[in-house]
Amino acid sequence: MTDLRNKMICTIPARAGSKRLTRKNVRDLAGKPLIAYSIEAALESGLFEQVYVCTEDEEIARTATKFGAIVPQLVPEDLCGDLIASHIPCQYLASQLKSQPEIDSLLCLQPSSPLRSAQDVRDAVEKFSQGHCDFLVSVTTIDPHDFHWAVVPGEGSYWKMFFGTQYHKERPLLPPVYRPNGSIKVAKLSALAATGHFFGERLDVIETPLERSVHVAVEFDLRLCETILRG
Repeated sequence: MTDLRNKMICTIPARAGSKRLTRKNVRDLAGKPLIAYSIEAALESGLFEQVYVCTEDEEIARTATKFGAIVPQLVPEDLCGDLIASHIPCQYLASQLKSQPEIDSLLCLQPSSPLRSAQDVRDAVEKFSQGHCDFLVSVTTIDPHDFHWAVVPGEGSYWKMFFGTQYHKERPLLPPVYRPNGSIKVAKLSALAATGHFFGERLDVIETPLERSVHVAVEFDLRLCETILRG
């Protein structure tokens, strides 16, 4: 794993233009800005001497630096829009680090997942370091009824089961399903550039529990995280 982490860049994409929760990345969460939790988890993992934050915003950059991250330069604003995947500014930053030509893989930690632990980061990097995959993402189990019993609008005013009767079974008989929770994403840079996302072939996962997998998108999520952090 030591050899791998020397070739891996740890990045936190933190754009300023969150629409559903304004200025999300610097919002207070139990006494610290949201982004601080991801920076601290990465540093506490002991895997990286440098943790990079990718942002177009000066306030976010100052906050990230205060908590120990490095912002070598602001990312161009056209790489930080609503429709731009979070890995794009991270890839851009990796390409700008000319002093580290040996970098061949990317760890992306979204600041909207503040409850991940340093051990989660270590476990993900260790599994990726085994060399059997090009992509690895963190996942959480889904309640079988949330997925297999999905309903969608049908004809007229009626609704229908999305999967028909295929999964119309009692809970113990339903197969397990997992959702990517966005907390941890790892990829070989060459595979990520070719695929354009973290879900290409040779994908593996690491499971993280629900209580460390909350994704902050709206005010309710922020309050939920605060409740968990304060016990």
